[in-house]
Amino acid sequence: MWPLRQKPPVKGGKKVSGKKVPAKKVVKRGAKQAQSLIWRRRWDLLIRATSMAVVCFGVVTSIYIWKSGLLKEWMLEAGDTVDRQIAEAGYTVGEVRIRGQKYSTLQQVRTALALYDGQSIVSLDIDEMLRRVEALPWVNEATIVRVMPDALEVTITEHTAAALWQVDEQLFLITAEGHIITDQNVESFTDLPHVVGEGAQQNLAGLLAMKATYPALFTRVKSAIWVGGRRWDLNFHNGVKIKLPEKGSDLAWEQLYQYEDRQKILSKKILMIDLRLHGKTVVRLTPEEVKRRKLLAESGQAEETI
Repeated sequence: MWPLRQKPPVKGGKKVSGKKVPAKKVVKRGAKQAQSLIWRRRWDLLIRATSMAVVCFGVVTSIYIWKSGLLKEWMLEAGDTVDRQIAEAGYTVGEVRIRGQKYSTLQQVRTALALYDGQSIVSLDIDEMLRRVEALPWVNEATIVRVMPDALEVTITEHTAAALWQVDEQLFLITAEGHIITDQNVESFTDLPHVVGEGAQQNLAGLLAMKATYPALFTRVKSAIWVGGRRWDLNFHNGVKIKLPEKGSDLAWEQLYQYEDRQKILSKKILMIDLRLHGKTVVRLTPEEVKRRKLLAESGQAEETI
């Protein structure tokens, strides 16, 4: 048998029906992936640029609206519209109940509330109203509650006046903690302890404790002077001055009570009782009493004791 004759290879492609067919171009897999990655990156960049442009436009527009006052105007218009609709539905402030005030007048509280006819009960700024009410001199704290559909309930707790404080010829009502309440109408509180001097308002605790211990004796005290920023002098209504120590004033007050209870020392003709030294009491007599005792001593009569 004769061997089959093989056709010689055709360079540059196959020959079909007398025509030369170009060979297929082979593209490597890595090249396809690189090309796809390039397109994805271009697409991401386009999306980011577009997003950034939208954000910048939004920021610029927002700044313009804010600075031009348009936003505030729109909000006010919307709020007014809502308020009108709520008011038309009957939700307006028709009744204000004020409780707990004694020295604060109703007019003062109403002025602080700053309500007007037909005001919507829903749109009230309760925090701002509360701030104004608590700024009144006598008000210690307050609560404001909406009672739907048309009432407002205001409850007030007032300060408790503990003393009259005198400084620079001016009188103030103060609390036990030294808080200044007011300097108005203080003449109605003359039964309170009268303290004098810079710093006296911050050192009431010891004085009020003495008052609580022997209240009847304390009613005879006309004023208490804060001396040297460290201790009290008590001026009694009959003119006697009591010098209390810097430390242990409660013990000195107890000692004074015992003197008065047993000897009625405050009824004697004396000017001052000095209790500043522990275990030692110094008494200063009136000039008239000193003279009288001197005459008694010269006449040979027995010397009197306090």
